[in-house]
Amino acid sequence: MKIKYQAYSRNAIKADPQTMWVGPWKIDYLAFSDPAQYHKPPLLVIGGAFQNFTSYKYCVERIYDDFPVVLVDLPSLGSNDQIAPDLGMEDLADLLYGFVQAMGLGKVHLMGLSLGSAIASTFAYKYPAETGKLIVAGIITRPRKSWRMLVDESVRVLDEGRMDEFSQAVVLYLVNYQRLKETGITPTARKLFYRQMKALNDNERERYKINGRRLLSVEGVLGYPNCETLVTTGEFDSFTLPWENAAFSSKCPNSTFVLIDGADHLPQLEKREVSLELFSAFLNGRSLGNVSGIRVMPKGTYDRLERRRSDRLAPCNTRGRVISESRIGDQFRFDQEVKVVDVSFFGCLLKLDRPGFSLAEHARDCTLYMTSPELKLELLVFDYDDAGHLRCLFKHGNIAEAERFAALLKDDAYFLQVAGEGKLHKIYG
Repeated sequence: MKIKYQAYSRNAIKADPQTMWVGPWKIDYLAFSDPAQYHKPPLLVIGGAFQNFTSYKYCVERIYDDFPVVLVDLPSLGSNDQIAPDLGMEDLADLLYGFVQAMGLGKVHLMGLSLGSAIASTFAYKYPAETGKLIVAGIITRPRKSWRMLVDESVRVLDEGRMDEFSQAVVLYLVNYQRLKETGITPTARKLFYRQMKALNDNERERYKINGRRLLSVEGVLGYPNCETLVTTGEFDSFTLPWENAAFSSKCPNSTFVLIDGADHLPQLEKREVSLELFSAFLNGRSLGNVSGIRVMPKGTYDRLERRRSDRLAPCNTRGRVISESRIGDQFRFDQEVKVVDVSFFGCLLKLDRPGFSLAEHARDCTLYMTSPELKLELLVFDYDDAGHLRCLFKHGNIAEAERFAALLKDDAYFLQVAGEGKLHKIYG
């Protein structure tokens, strides 16, 4: 079977995809090329969790003049509605290889964004002879514990059918609400994202859970590709942190790590023109130094990247109370006064008045109550030490309440900057 390219148009990218099968598995795709580019290696764009093919229309329009572009949705990804709970990242990379071979594509360039980045990088590592250049955005080498808890919590809430809370939580997890001024993600865009999540049908909900569990199953990448690689993310990405993307880049022998100024987790949408110029320059071998709106990070500088998602703040009122949701009779199973050491939009560091906390029993069922300001913040506790410190994430699941909290954090009547904030140190996430 030889792939058949079609001319690109905005109507063509909205059309039903073509389908091929590799054994029992369905692969959906659309293939575009100018006839003058047929001889060049195509760019395979690997769809993420819920980006449909029209999400990539601007990317296709930009790359189409230089390379063929093939949009691919593997089972349970993008708009591919095949339920495939047993396929892991390596299995999906192997399916992609089967597609490349069946279509007679030879050597291909690869682009994987967000969830698609793990599949693209695994393909590039396992099949170097078939790989030209690789672009990944929003990739991590070994998911941090707090990140796993967030993904697991979203799957759990969806499993319980709490769709409104789930939809708001996904927006709050993927959008950095502390940096909206810099990223320019509008209320309209956030509302559309929320509505998209809330409107998921039964098949889409099942596929979200499958992809969440795929992410949770990842203990580390299979290996690091040797091909020419571009690793990038937004400077304010709070989901896959810049230093985590840099950690992947540092282990790839032929990689360049780039931060996109003023962008969040989806820079190809938030800073579209900058991102497309970056991708085009990389694929065409032009100097990335001539692309405005980015920072090319030299190797050896990655360890200077901030590991926090936002600044720590010291509450003026340091007293709070942590209470579990579970009870024995009329008594809460956990109820203790705490010192609130520091806070960010994403989490907090607490000090118990009395040592004694069970992560196994209470990692997910506790709430922090504060007065002045009056706050009720549900917790995911991901670390507890012998000195009685709890490191926690906030289970943001209500956009209005999260926006109120973000505004309070900027009010120095309640919260103050922690001294020495310029230094690197371990905190939430």
